[in-house]
Amino acid sequence: MKISEDSAMFDGFPFILGWELTLACNLMCGHCGSTAGLPREKEFTTGEALALCEQFPGMLVQEVDFTGGEPLLRDDWPLLAKRLNDYGITVKMVTNGILLDKKAVRLMQDSGVVAVGISIDGLEPTHDYIRGRPGLFRNLMASIQDAIREGLSSTVITSVNHLNIHELSNLMNLLLDSGVTNWRLQPLFPLGRASRGGELFLSDQDFLDFGKFVAERKPLAREKGMEMRTGDAFGYFTELDDADLPWNGCPAGLISCGITSDGGVKGCLSMPDELIEGNLRERDFWDIWFDSGAFSYNRGFSSQALGEFCEGCEKSTECRGGCSAMSYAMTGRFHNDPYCFCGMRTRSRQARSKW
Repeated sequence: MKISEDSAMFDGFPFILGWELTLACNLMCGHCGSTAGLPREKEFTTGEALALCEQFPGMLVQEVDFTGGEPLLRDDWPLLAKRLNDYGITVKMVTNGILLDKKAVRLMQDSGVVAVGISIDGLEPTHDYIRGRPGLFRNLMASIQDAIREGLSSTVITSVNHLNIHELSNLMNLLLDSGVTNWRLQPLFPLGRASRGGELFLSDQDFLDFGKFVAERKPLAREKGMEMRTGDAFGYFTELDDADLPWNGCPAGLISCGITSDGGVKGCLSMPDELIEGNLRERDFWDIWFDSGAFSYNRGFSSQALGEFCEGCEKSTECRGGCSAMSYAMTGRFHNDPYCFCGMRTRSRQARSKW
């Protein structure tokens, strides 16, 4: 992959795609960055979605992650998974778990879905409060155990926020007791519905506590057979970082991108729709991806683009200003991610020196 100031010289490919199959959802979660609930006005028909799959091999797509909304609400997802599987493309799915019964698990296995991610956002009271559905936590734990027993690779995904940050140790023990072997922790993105209230926002201290938890508990989890991983907006460049996944800058528009259920293409699905680069009903995927002005925030990056939280940092050429979605959500611009262990410590030292 080649990146230069002239984005026309870009020659990378979207190896990993997030595909929002529908924005419809059977929950109204308080932390939803997509404000999911109702489907988009003109979501792809089955025919359009299958035709889009045909463009992926030529784009060297290696993995497609079905998401939403709630992807299991779209009845044709097995057809799409089978089509992608026929092309040799790995298919995974992220679900809120309400519809994840034994039938759905068997359909995943038959259609070529190799792994499923299920959202658990705290212990029972916290999870059910955030998701707005009493009793959901217990049902999900049973569904997760069913999926594990059926042999479907399963990952619990936790959106770490102010309400659950101090529950992580107990949640880890519960997941271990339930046979969970993969746990992904993702900092809350204050976008969509999550931007409306501050009770979920992570403070600097919350974020540092998050880092300490991962640094201390990841080795223990591994000893007990659980792989703990963190999302892209986790770091950067201190001993608190997730050492197994060193940060090399945001991959949006470089090796990955997101597709909305009505054909919009953006750097990743965590980004708001105002950052859509083009629509697949109007232009081929190839033309959108290789447009000379596409994804300019990453393809045309220079140190002059760094915001106040990142300018002057000695790691800026490696970090490139952190996670683009988090930076945009928190500050309204790119290359300015304030959720940064290195930056938080620097700001803390500067504040103390003033006194």
